[in-house]
Amino acid sequence: MKRKHSQHATTTKRRQQILQAALACFIKTGVTDTGVADICKLAGASIGSVYHHFKSKEQLAASVYIEGIRNYQNGYLAELENCDNARDGITAVVHYHLWWVIDNPDWSRYLFKERHAAFMGKAEEEFKRLNHTFLRQASSWFQEHINAGKLKKLPPDIFISVLMGPCLEFARHYLFGQARTNPKEAAQKISQAIWQALKNS
Repeated sequence: MKRKHSQHATTTKRRQQILQAALACFIKTGVTDTGVADICKLAGASIGSVYHHFKSKEQLAASVYIEGIRNYQNGYLAELENCDNARDGITAVVHYHLWWVIDNPDWSRYLFKERHAAFMGKAEEEFKRLNHTFLRQASSWFQEHINAGKLKKLPPDIFISVLMGPCLEFARHYLFGQARTNPKEAAQKISQAIWQALKNS
């Protein structure tokens, strides 16, 4: 059993190394112009190892996207779970979003840029499944505070637009060098503005 666990850990580590190397290559030269050999060189992996984990470069490109989404969503939900009141939850997810973007600039650019790339067709079902689970869990947390009268009752699509729209827009400006406000100050001001917009007063 110990040997199987060790093999699994090694396989998981290798897969992550390939994903990270692919992300770096895709950001540097684009998915189309990146060769599998480029990824192998950066990851220190053989061609056989890459194709053991991924059937094609397109599947690898889609897997990089899905891995970024999963990483972001897991952290977002963990932030909510650590908050007991509505305002703390809003503040936490705003700060989390902006700092995730700052800490993961390559992933962030990739997620912004490649959502509608042709290769994403290979991961559409997985993408929908992740989003469905994420939205269900996040919505449940916010719904609890809506039911308690702490947050406004809005149509779900409007609620999420008010909550995440400002974060997404600032993150976009930051990633492409257009932001003028310090991210820490921006997180504070954005969370305050969103709280004012969503609190039920």
